[in-house]
Amino acid sequence: MDDHKTSVPFTFDSSIIERALKNIQSRRLNTRTQIDKGLFSEVNRILANGIDIAYDDKSGNDIGFKKEMLTNTEVFAAFKAHRMGRDMASKLLDENGNIKPFRQFKLDTEGIVSHHVNAWLRTEYDTAIKRAHRAAEMRQFIDEADVFPNIEWLPSTAVNPREAHKPFYHHIWPIGDPFWDEHKPGDEWGCQCGWQSTDSPVTDNTGLGGEGIADPSPGLGGNPAKTGQVFSDDHPYFPSDCEHCGFYNASVKNRLASVFYNRKKDCYNCPYIKACIARLTSDGFKLEKQFENGGLLYIHPDIDKKKSDYKKLKTLGTEFARVGHSVKLTPSVHFKSQEYQDIYGALIGTPYERKCPDLSIDGMFYEFEGFVRPWHKEKVKHMFSHGFKQAPNLIIDNTRGCSDRYIRKMIMARLNINTRIDEVWIYEKGRIRLFYKDGKFHKNNGGN
Repeated sequence: MDDHKTSVPFTFDSSIIERALKNIQSRRLNTRTQIDKGLFSEVNRILANGIDIAYDDKSGNDIGFKKEMLTNTEVFAAFKAHRMGRDMASKLLDENGNIKPFRQFKLDTEGIVSHHVNAWLRTEYDTAIKRAHRAAEMRQFIDEADVFPNIEWLPSTAVNPREAHKPFYHHIWPIGDPFWDEHKPGDEWGCQCGWQSTDSPVTDNTGLGGEGIADPSPGLGGNPAKTGQVFSDDHPYFPSDCEHCGFYNASVKNRLASVFYNRKKDCYNCPYIKACIARLTSDGFKLEKQFENGGLLYIHPDIDKKKSDYKKLKTLGTEFARVGHSVKLTPSVHFKSQEYQDIYGALIGTPYERKCPDLSIDGMFYEFEGFVRPWHKEKVKHMFSHGFKQAPNLIIDNTRGCSDRYIRKMIMARLNINTRIDEVWIYEKGRIRLFYKDGKFHKNNGGN
């Protein structure tokens, strides 16, 4: 796996900052106990994209483990957005304790915003990619341990390498050595060290490792290949303990118990932050089905269940959820409504603004198009033309048995007129299969 992917750029929607500042100034947001939804969604989107880049098809099909990392970055995004809100709110009042005019408030927070969404988020994004890469590599090392039982620490590729990891260069430990639980390339912010599996013998590692020896940076502890955590909860965004957490709403009895029994925080399994995230991400959707591999099917209560294709949409959504995806069946709402902003906010400012695609899968919108009876080519052309105006991802109901060759021809025709096409899926006989993605046609292997 190549770390050159960390150079992939990202953008942070500036309008989200504007809305967050207005929410803070108008006191619609209590930054001590609440998280701005826009800030959370944008940070989470960027970090999740980093995981997608790192943990691509070359990393195997361990969807469950990838989902663990995405859950981890989701919690991290929540605490980061909470910190951003509190930092911005610290500039709200003037020296007399009065709320500043919005223009002045915005001006006074520019430095804070720049640090959070440029320097810091850039580093966090790059680190998420690298750490996810390292986790996938370690899991591959473990799978191949019968051939290559050891791991060698490789020198940093940085122009000015740090001193902390230099004693580890070219030293070799067994894959199962406790050393790797506490130390690994990427356990310091900006670290550019590497590693490789090897059948070379273990080196003399006397004096290397152990407490106080090149301790990981706060937030980068543990072995993500084992914990599923890209970031550890000793990062400064996280509270020092439950008593100092804005989301911990335990009863007085439980608070006293935590004092007496020395309750240890566990932010990534905390029901309070999970409930907060659920409120931020639900958008009014109700959970319909949950699968053991983490797949989820949500249905919005406002969806029109009398629509002719509703049953097929539900079956389709179930099939995607069954293989580990998070699927939401989305309603048709007015583009000026708050519901539209909550559900389709990511489309605002894009060519698909005001559109209401049929469903979202892992946060990406998809349009569902069915072949109509009687079947003929002109109606198929219309289906493609209409579908790609709604979303760049299309799912085709092929119960009429249109040939792959003809579907391919239709896609090529749309590409020739510069239509944006990200993905095309085929639904037929109750099964789904990927047909086109990232400029490539996929063979009909019946997989999903």
